[in-house]
Amino acid sequence: MTGQLAVMVGTNLHVSFSHPVSQDEFHDYAARLMDELLALEECDNSITDSTVSSDADERLFTVEIVVRTDDQFEASEKAFATLRAALHAAGAGTPGWPTVVRTEGRTGPLEDLMSA
Repeated sequence: MTGQLAVMVGTNLHVSFSHPVSQDEFHDYAARLMDELLALEECDNSITDSTVSSDADERLFTVEIVVRTDDQFEASEKAFATLRAALHAAGAGTPGWPTVVRTEGRTGPLEDLMSA
């Protein structure tokens, strides 16, 4: 990256399946997710250096995506949209996916900010 700022966004995903999966199947799914993230990187030069690690015992994927921007909110929004697209492409559903709302310059109790 030459002269452009970037933000790394990382998240832990606790993964559940509708049927039992072996540890090998769990890690294979993580590899499919990584393949889909790499495919998305080829289509969008604002995302780069994606990584996926998996812990089958904890049913946990750790995902990191670098987004070329100096805006942390934009980076989070882009990274989570990219992750969701990759999950779908790998065959996963994402019901109840969380959303992020920008509330710059606002303070107050959480329940008040949620109604903004």
